[in-house]
Amino acid sequence: MHIGHNHDDIDHESLALRHYGEGIYQESLGNLAEALNEYMMANVLDPKLVVVQNKLDSLREKLCL
Repeated sequence: MHIGHNHDDIDHESLALRHYGEGIYQESLGNLAEALNEYMMANVLDPKLVVVQNKLDSLREKLCL
């Protein structure tokens, strides 16, 4: 999914949440590498989002990273 080309993505927090949501979607489809990519992007955009950090930790365990 390409994120970041509409007026809702003005601030980095909103954009981070959209990447987080896309990560959840990709994880539900079983696309774990893509989910990891989305969670990492969300974490870079807003490193204070604890839910993203928790998802990253959980997914790293699933992927044995």
